[in-house]
Amino acid sequence: MTKETIRQESLRLFARHGYENTSLTMIADAVGIKKPSLYNHFDNKDAIFLDVLYHVGDLEKERIMQQAPQLKGMTVKEQLHQFYRFYLERMAHSTEGLFFKRVTFFPPEKFTAEIKEVFLMVEDQMTAVIQPIMEKGIAEKKIRPLSTDTLTSAFYTLIDGLFLEENYYDQDVFEQRQLSSWEIFWLGIQTQHQEGS
Repeated sequence: MTKETIRQESLRLFARHGYENTSLTMIADAVGIKKPSLYNHFDNKDAIFLDVLYHVGDLEKERIMQQAPQLKGMTVKEQLHQFYRFYLERMAHSTEGLFFKRVTFFPPEKFTAEIKEVFLMVEDQMTAVIQPIMEKGIAEKKIRPLSTDTLTSAFYTLIDGLFLEENYYDQDVFEQRQLSSWEIFWLGIQTQHQEGS
């Protein structure tokens, strides 16, 4: 129980303050234990950070996998838009999303390789969900016959840009930018005969 509590409180602190500005004393205080008691569960702060990092990666993969069944029965456009909204919502309003944004935008140098590994692991899971949707869209002539690598790259670039903007704009402005960005993205990938519809 205490190890999980340490993980959850450390996640909250790392998300809010970053790795460098979170001390073992802060973690112990948040958990409600003495600092030496942390060593019963983790060797040091680095071990706690890596545990949190991989836990968040696994959790995000699981949440992405859970989305796939919820997209069934929707049109290709609705599926992509639903997934787009889901992921932006996770990044904007969850502690895991805040942590993930902080460590990818401002990675502690000593953990660059591990952060990249987790980032790519999560992206691979996203690709496993959205690539078949894009392939279906191409087959149904709803999406331009571009390579799925090109389409997914454009999708990721879109949401990555919005992650950054979410830090600087209030909710109303950010919501409008999400809507506008989606409209332009869909106009760009949809087949020509759908334009104006």
